[in-house]
Amino acid sequence: MENYEIEKIELIKKSFELRNQKKYKAAIETLYKVLEYPNNPDDNIEILSQLGELYFLMDNYDRAIDEFQKALAINPNNEDCNQFCFDIYYNTKQFNKALKVATLMCENIKSTKSYFNYIKTLIATDKKQDAIEYFNKLDESIKLDTDILYLISTISENKKEIILKKILELDIYHQNANVEMAKIEFEKGNYDKAIPYCINADEDCALGLYYLAKIEAVRKNHSKAIELFIKAIEQDKDEHDFYVDLAKSYIDISWLDEALCALKKSINMSIVKNNCENIDEKQFLSGWILIKKNETSKALLSLNSIKKNSKFYPKAQILIQVINLKKSNLSKAVKILEKYYKEEKENAILLDTLALCYKELKLYKKAIQVYKQGLKLYPNSIYYTLELIDLLIDDKNYDEAMDLIEKFSEKHKNCASIYNSLARIYYRLKDLNKALESMEEYLRLDKNNAESYYFKGLILNDMNNFDSAKTSIYNAIRINPTIAKYYSQMARSYMGLSEYENALMYIREAIEIDENEINYKKQAYEISLSIGNEEQIKKYKKQLERSEKFLKLRK
Repeated sequence: MENYEIEKIELIKKSFELRNQKKYKAAIETLYKVLEYPNNPDDNIEILSQLGELYFLMDNYDRAIDEFQKALAINPNNEDCNQFCFDIYYNTKQFNKALKVATLMCENIKSTKSYFNYIKTLIATDKKQDAIEYFNKLDESIKLDTDILYLISTISENKKEIILKKILELDIYHQNANVEMAKIEFEKGNYDKAIPYCINADEDCALGLYYLAKIEAVRKNHSKAIELFIKAIEQDKDEHDFYVDLAKSYIDISWLDEALCALKKSINMSIVKNNCENIDEKQFLSGWILIKKNETSKALLSLNSIKKNSKFYPKAQILIQVINLKKSNLSKAVKILEKYYKEEKENAILLDTLALCYKELKLYKKAIQVYKQGLKLYPNSIYYTLELIDLLIDDKNYDEAMDLIEKFSEKHKNCASIYNSLARIYYRLKDLNKALESMEEYLRLDKNNAESYYFKGLILNDMNNFDSAKTSIYNAIRINPTIAKYYSQMARSYMGLSEYENALMYIREAIEIDENEINYKKQAYEISLSIGNEEQIKKYKKQLERSEKFLKLRK
């Protein structure tokens, strides 16, 4: 073997190593050195093809085409080079050039892939009838290719199901055909028939997982639906927007923070992909959640972005009006909403908004009445049920709340929120042991809720179990370090343990976060007295007196 042949082999090996390391530019430079050696035509085709692939991997399609064309000048029938040229032209929407390549492949290469490319391009250029006519002229063996049959199914509305079922007779695991059949059966409401198609599509098929999630959501198994939506998103790599459906499942179990996060991702996807067909619905849902979280400025930004010709525009105006009136006169807002309510008792958003206003005015009985109306219209709504339970607790109607929890938990025993509601009831009834048991069950199901760790810590402090309380409140602060009452409760734990310096450190944090809360200043003053630090006593006594005077002036 000549020395230059050995050098060429070493350079080619090096180019593959660089390619595997994703050092594409260095790999290209190495292959150009190979081209400087004497090569036979077949070697040149292979090297030029590799150069084209490397430019393709770098998204430099013009240079990739140049290299593939050089290879095709040597052998016009090289299938790999033709296929890469076709893919580049097709993916960059240069359909006339793609069709030309596909035509030459059909004439010269005559492979199944060639016919697939040709039909695919005819469909992309809206020549559907030409595609069907061309398909009908193919050999019977080619007509049984499942990928070609799938293309034909996409343009044969009347025969679509028949063709898809034929594909699945030939290949039971054909992914696209299974997904399409799952979609068809789902839209017909035949969920039991849709499930096998989802499973046959492949356990890691994003769309198969998505339809399984949709079925679970329809059946109100929201925890399972959420699990499947998240798995679909992981497999999908942002090809499709599954976030909005994930958000709706979160809303149905009152996980509003998680729903808002999913909606933000969904809105961002719509903007990046310039696909804003249902962005108004996403902005509306975001606005509604932000109102519930009392973040009215952000809610206005979402709601004001909704277009006037959108079906969500009138609903958004109701919410905007509530925000504007809420700032000055919530009672007036209620009167306007009550007027809408007389005319439109089946508007879910109106029902929720009116109930929310009643709740803020502490008109719990009226809020309960509205949510009961909502449950008549939507008897399977988890959201309405959970809101109604919490309102019954606010209204001290513990027996009815317990009855509702019992009925609800028969269907949704893994819903964390019911254990929070139980804890609230037991806490108000001063049954601290049962309240604690309920919070521990809640945290078994949801380990990422700061408020629940805080509530558990509060219960433990009431039970004088200060060490355990401290651990729980620490978890609350770790998850959300911006809430003043968490630091105040931690200070209480340290006071119970007679660790006054630590208590003072935490109550200072609470005051820094919310300097208008007089109770934090009282707590700081009491801790200072326990320490006996005259300077601190004087400081917090002065702050406390100033706050008390301010409160008297406001009255």
